[in-house]
Amino acid sequence: MNDIQKRVNEVIQNLNWLLEAHNSSVELVEIRGNTVIISCVGACADCDTDCVGVAFSERMPEIKLIFE
Repeated sequence: MNDIQKRVNEVIQNLNWLLEAHNSSVELVEIRGNTVIISCVGACADCDTDCVGVAFSERMPEIKLIFE
């Protein structure tokens, strides 16, 4: 597991702990270089607050995040 994958997994783990309260989760779909593709599942999938995007941009500003 490379550094970017390890860091992505840490962010997802922290997010999922919080999103459980909303019956939601974030799943890693794929990593392509500095592009991270994720999927939001549950009520948070259609949320306008973008807490998932904010969490990634604060912790990993060097990546390009794509929601699938």
